[in-house]
Amino acid sequence: MDVSKGSRTDLTAARYVVDIGTAPGAAGLVDVAAVLLGADGRVRTDDDLVFFNNPRRDGVALTGDGAVEIDLSGVPADVERVLVTGSTEAQGARFGDVGEMVVGVRGPGQELTFTPAGLGSETVLQMVALYRRGAGWRLDAIGQGYSAGLAAFAGEHGIEVDEPEAAPVDRPAPPVEPVRTEKVSISLTKDSPDRTARIDLRKSRGEAGWVLTVGLEWDGRGAVYDRDGNVTRYGTGDLDVYFFCRNEETGEFVVISGEEGHRGDLATWPHIHHFGDSTGPGRGGAPAVEQVEMTPTENGDVLVNVYQSVDNGGGAIDAFGRPRIAIRYGRAGRDGKPGPDADEILVHVGNGRNSFWATVAHIDVRDGILTVDGETRYSRMLSERMPGLDTQGRWVQKPRNGPVGRSKKRHGLGLTTYAGRCQPG
Repeated sequence: MDVSKGSRTDLTAARYVVDIGTAPGAAGLVDVAAVLLGADGRVRTDDDLVFFNNPRRDGVALTGDGAVEIDLSGVPADVERVLVTGSTEAQGARFGDVGEMVVGVRGPGQELTFTPAGLGSETVLQMVALYRRGAGWRLDAIGQGYSAGLAAFAGEHGIEVDEPEAAPVDRPAPPVEPVRTEKVSISLTKDSPDRTARIDLRKSRGEAGWVLTVGLEWDGRGAVYDRDGNVTRYGTGDLDVYFFCRNEETGEFVVISGEEGHRGDLATWPHIHHFGDSTGPGRGGAPAVEQVEMTPTENGDVLVNVYQSVDNGGGAIDAFGRPRIAIRYGRAGRDGKPGPDADEILVHVGNGRNSFWATVAHIDVRDGILTVDGETRYSRMLSERMPGLDTQGRWVQKPRNGPVGRSKKRHGLGLTTYAGRCQPG
């Protein structure tokens, strides 16, 4: 089974072999290694780096043909992740010289393949990681490259690197950057080849005052635009936005909304607070927004679900004027929201379907990395049942015993229930 970048897949076997396949002309360009990492994302000792000079460590072994064999039952309890990497540095090459490369993850009864894309100047690549989830293990298809080389990668994961003996004493070694600090500014549309994007939330380095917000923005029915696409008049019309949150450890879910009593609290799980329902264009001629603030720690999974028809009349979400998900992270401005220099991921939602529900983003925060999947998914036609997640974090179109949408005008609240337990995966 092919897996995509950013995906997470349950592993069903106890033993796996991870290898790479390249074109014949690139044979031997990539050195494969593995790193055993604790809960803090760092090695316990330098021996946790498995490579040609240290080919075996606690259930992980490098084979003679450059593959990594992993016995999950032999991995110690204090190891949370087994990260498999590749490097072209010793060959004086870059991953752009390698061309297409396929990572294979094979175990009894399960074969997964992953093709990292978009590589150029990188000399180190995080290919995949096998990590614990509850009592089991999952595969994270990472595909993240480093241009700064092995020293930077090693320092980020707590591996001590000897200084080159020939380096002049008055020339400082290149600084090791433990996290990705570059500003993120990404706009995803339905035509984007990859509908996923990431923000490294660790860049705050514990500094107080950094804020993470997730929301849906729209210009309103009947919005008017000039020839350059700028809004000249905002329209009217409301959308109901619900944030379906799954606890990865217990399988419980809770739904956060702008309704009184269901806005959540940053102090308790899922550490989310909703700023309140939108009733149309914002103050001062601004788009309508339904938005939450999230504590930038492990929150499990969050679905952004839009109830796009009931009480708002018929029609698809497109009728509400360029709807888009906005994820922003940065130092707070005067209004308490992320300031003008914040990271931003925009997911432009485009569909003409009349399903009552649309899931417009799936967001996961894990190990300090926020990943957004911007693929739009829909409920079954004429179904009021809100989409959700199963116990394995997979999208479910019509979950059993999940919330059911209903008229707020008639019932006061838009859902039949706001908490429960996810169905088994």
